[in-house]
Amino acid sequence: MQPKKIGIGIVVIIVIGIIAAAVGGSSGGAPSNAVVNNAPGSSTPGCEPNCFIPTTATIRAGGTITWMNGDTAAHTATAGTATDGPSGVWDSSLIMAGSSFSHTFEAAGTFDYFCMVHPWMSGVVIVR
Repeated sequence: MQPKKIGIGIVVIIVIGIIAAAVGGSSGGAPSNAVVNNAPGSSTPGCEPNCFIPTTATIRAGGTITWMNGDTAAHTATAGTATDGPSGVWDSSLIMAGSSFSHTFEAAGTFDYFCMVHPWMSGVVIVR
């Protein structure tokens, strides 16, 4: 009877490992998708550092970030920084009030972004 108990134990461990990999993967439990909102009134300086809410969004590789513009002014979500300019990874163009823009991130990394119209607005996307 001892060999059967060991065999069943190994099967249980393998199944638990498969489930853990499917649920958590190597992303550390990061969600597949996230929504980032423009803070109301963010077209005027003073919202820093929370002009994009959340300021840092973390997702899994293959996941999508959607930027929602609930503000009354048009904004962009442009990869790069206000200091160094656009990196070319993505650019939403103008996101009009009440509209949104989505970008899917295939590769892991840390991506800074900002609003080209209102450069004090900045955020970070972390892809695991």
